[in-house]
Amino acid sequence: MSSCSNKLTKSEPVGKEANFEDLIRQVQPKTLAEIYYEHGNFINSQQFPPIVRATDVLENGRDWLLIDIRSPEAYEAGHINGAYNVPKEKVLDFLTNQQKAAAYPKVVFICYSGQMASYVTGITRYAGFDNTYVMLYGMGGWNSQFSSVLKKGFGDRYPEMIVKASDKEEAITTEKHNEEVVHKGIDLSKLPQLPKKLPSLLMKERAQTLLAQKRPEFLLKADEFFPEIKKDINSYYTICYLPQPKYYVAHIKGAHQFTPRKDLSLDARLTDIPTDKPVTIYCKTGHTGGNATAYLNMLGYKAHNLMFGSGSFMYSLWKEKEWMGDINNVINDFPVIEGKKRTNNKVIALTPKKTATPKTPIKKRKKKEVSGGCG
Repeated sequence: MSSCSNKLTKSEPVGKEANFEDLIRQVQPKTLAEIYYEHGNFINSQQFPPIVRATDVLENGRDWLLIDIRSPEAYEAGHINGAYNVPKEKVLDFLTNQQKAAAYPKVVFICYSGQMASYVTGITRYAGFDNTYVMLYGMGGWNSQFSSVLKKGFGDRYPEMIVKASDKEEAITTEKHNEEVVHKGIDLSKLPQLPKKLPSLLMKERAQTLLAQKRPEFLLKADEFFPEIKKDINSYYTICYLPQPKYYVAHIKGAHQFTPRKDLSLDARLTDIPTDKPVTIYCKTGHTGGNATAYLNMLGYKAHNLMFGSGSFMYSLWKEKEWMGDINNVINDFPVIEGKKRTNNKVIALTPKKTATPKTPIKKRKKKEVSGGCG
């Protein structure tokens, strides 16, 4: 049989699957720091840190997606009406495949004291979710039966590792430190080097990896951090993430002052942070520091947040300066639900006397809250 092809007939082109990974390796993709900087620079915006108060949740929680990331045992002992119990390592899947984050005005993360939830909030923000928030002081601030974590977390520890304004030698060091702040350009080679991948894929992979980490890999207690720097002051690059006036009054020995909503910008002092040693950041109460730590870790740094911030080691001084109120004044007695199953009873928060289940311990006392912002 003769062929029916001729010179006027062109054969169909043979398709070839594009290898995007090879393409990305051949070009120079933008770093995550550049992408975050060019798309809102959230870390340095007035919307940072993304925090809501317990009173906000009490009043608006029925319209928001509440995610309790504590253990199942803690959730069963008492949780907020309507809250889902989701472990932090499954948060991304939950927000993508089970409850669409975009369907809610706010997605609020809740933990024991606001420390862990601040970090998870930051990770999800830098994974592309623009409506995630942390509830200030967590369940410790929601109801007094969970408040022991706050009362134990705040205090006066390791005074020998604190430098106060009266120390003249440190004042000289501070002056030299401030002279080194000026940058003439951005050296991207000083940033952590991450794999060359499509930015959207890299963000997702980084976020999932970080959410799977254990607590000490990103969140340190005072009794874990201070013994290390007592042995070697350079074991961590310590960042005091507070305004200069507060840094001058008192700070951890060897700490570098970074101004909130300014110095972690790509065009400011981000590249001052070393990539070859662990970083510890502390703020006022731990909430802003947790969000900032998430940002640094998404970029590839090995950062940790100091739990409860300055409140964990110089609580009395901050109260004396009236920069921080009495921790007892942030503890409320808002209603909680006991049990393993999520409930969404309309009567719980507003009319406690009509509780739908005898297992619901109702507390009526409500106290004034004190801000946990560190900016």
